[in-house]
Amino acid sequence: MRHNSEYQILVVDIQTRFQPHIQLYSEVVNTTAKLLTAAELLSIPALIFEQYPKGLGYTDPALTQFQIECHEKTTFSALNDTLAKEAISLDPVVTKIVVGIEAHVCVYQTVRDLLRLQQPVIVVADAISSRNSQHKTWAIEQLRHDGAVIVSLESLLFDILKDAKHPQFKSVSKLIR
Repeated sequence: MRHNSEYQILVVDIQTRFQPHIQLYSEVVNTTAKLLTAAELLSIPALIFEQYPKGLGYTDPALTQFQIECHEKTTFSALNDTLAKEAISLDPVVTKIVVGIEAHVCVYQTVRDLLRLQQPVIVVADAISSRNSQHKTWAIEQLRHDGAVIVSLESLLFDILKDAKHPQFKSVSKLIR
């Protein structure tokens, strides 16, 4: 399969053991599943990262159905793990689309480190969360200040499509209705 070389999706630590503790966990999983479905339709490559899965459980089964390369890590930023970092495209023309939990720890540190490497980053606001909603708010404020673009899934997908004449328009638009 030929990949859309403009984007790469990074799914950060959406793991089952977080479910009882994360506000809006189900919404994050559902939104991420829609994003990954769109990624398949649009040939956008994706990676999954798992924070210490032996202790925190594995990626939510709703997301593992996509057969995406997965990297275990113990570092909070995916870029501080050598193998995980090697999987991430650090080509500055490839925009990284980041989703996951927790917004103020692993998502924040991964995005911050990408920005420090002058990588373009989009954070999908409705596909990130934390145990405390205020922590998500503060993370979004800081990441926006640092240079990340913060958007909703719907905004992102229509921005990628650019035109209602796109061959995948109907399939992708059905995901967000």
